[in-house]
Amino acid sequence: MGGNVTRKAARASDSGFTLIEVMMALAILGIGLLSIAVAQITAIKVASKSKNLQQAMFLAREQLDDLDALPPGSAILQTAATTPDPANPIQVGNDPMDGTRFDRQLVVVPNSPSTNLAQVTVTVVWANPGVTGTGLNGTSQVSLTGIKRMN
Repeated sequence: MGGNVTRKAARASDSGFTLIEVMMALAILGIGLLSIAVAQITAIKVASKSKNLQQAMFLAREQLDDLDALPPGSAILQTAATTPDPANPIQVGNDPMDGTRFDRQLVVVPNSPSTNLAQVTVTVVWANPGVTGTGLNGTSQVSLTGIKRMN
């Protein structure tokens, strides 16, 4: 009967995990969770950049639509000029936490690409307050160009 007790004790000590196995499992789990967290942060930054790009495109398209509504012969189309928007800096939306501000300017080049046509370019610029090293910091811009009949 004494040999039987020794076998039960040996089997009982073999069950379960060693400390090294538990530490390895926790390390693998930690690396996986850290990867998910980094992916989530990157997704949030990309979504923010996409939102700003969409808003800038809206502002540029809005300005071009306003120019399309002008009748031929409008004074703004007769003279070459670069005109900043008097509303600069422009905030889109009512979110006080969104610090993104846009600067919009209009460039008119009369008689381009041919006589009696004016080339109009709307440029919208905004700052990307990102984290250094992410490639998302600095400034971005969107430019839309259209042609309008001068007279």
